Amino acid sequence: MALTLVVPRLLDLPAATLASIDASAPALSRLLASGAPAANEPDGAIAAACRACGIERQDDWPVAPRLARALGIEPGRDYWLCAEPATLAVGADDVRLSSFAHDLAPEQAQALVATLNGHFAADGVAFVAASPGRWFVRAARAQRLVTRPPEAALGAPLFAFLPSGADAPRWRRWQNEAQMLLFEHPVNVERERAGDAPVNSVWLWGGGIDAPRGSAARAIFASASRVVELARGSAVEVRPPPESFEAVDGADAWIWLDEIEPGAAAGALATLERAWMAPAERALDAGRVKAMAIVATGRARALTFRPRRSSLARRWRARLSPPRSARLLAAAQTEAG
Repeated sequence: MALTLVVPRLLDLPAATLASIDASAPALSRLLASGAPAANEPDGAIAAACRACGIERQDDWPVAPRLARALGIEPGRDYWLCAEPATLAVGADDVRLSSFAHDLAPEQAQALVATLNGHFAADGVAFVAASPGRWFVRAARAQRLVTRPPEAALGAPLFAFLPSGADAPRWRRWQNEAQMLLFEHPVNVERERAGDAPVNSVWLWGGGIDAPRGSAARAIFASASRVVELARGSAVEVRPPPESFEAVDGADAWIWLDEIEPGAAAGALATLERAWMAPAERALDAGRVKAMAIVATGRARALTFRPRRSSLARRWRARLSPPRSARLLAAAQTEAG
């Protein structure tokens, strides 16, 4: 089989945790060091998910039309963007993306979207709330935009993460207008009175037009909601991930492993090593896996490693003198910051 293992948030672990990975997860360390230098993916986890689902990049990664279809909306040939209802925090020197509104009541979402649509109707764009916390914006013609996924910008000063491209000035202006419309909206007055975060912006990302699916994974195993929805919107089979490498049924597949939370990294890495990396290394060296990739993702980027089967002599040398894969991950973390 050919196997791709995605390790979410590995690149977001604290530097001290990454520095110890050669000792705490030796099979993972050997796998990362056994192949050619890792391929850098600046667009991070979203690019990996799109490749698995056969979604080809346009000016942007066209996530929105696939997510819309997964939520029961036929995208047609319009241009779609995700428009996540968001909270901005204004500081003394900058504005940051603070959080996303996953707790909106249906009537709150409807009222906010109605205000946006009333204002932007003449501009030929329409906001759609597929669910209270999942919004899209639709335009009749293609837009030349490059955006960043929300997790890349979360907690960071906004300016470097705003849309770019030939049509970006117009969308940045519209984003500012949306913020002014939402700032003192009755829904936000009510939410702040109740102690809830206001919805004072929308985060625009993942724009594109629905297009025929390219080459996709034969099977995707994932529980992360975005990956599941992208797969369903792309008509790619998606199943819950198995509990361990030994439970993989032999089909060529992409498998999204459990997200590694920085606060529980030690236990997560131990489980990752025992359930996945040590048996995967044995299978690769025994020839039971013909090709393997490990995609280590972080908030804003991803690295793709392609481990190679090692000779017996190289395997012994690696065990006696462990590779310093921690350096590769730490360097990637530094560059991403």
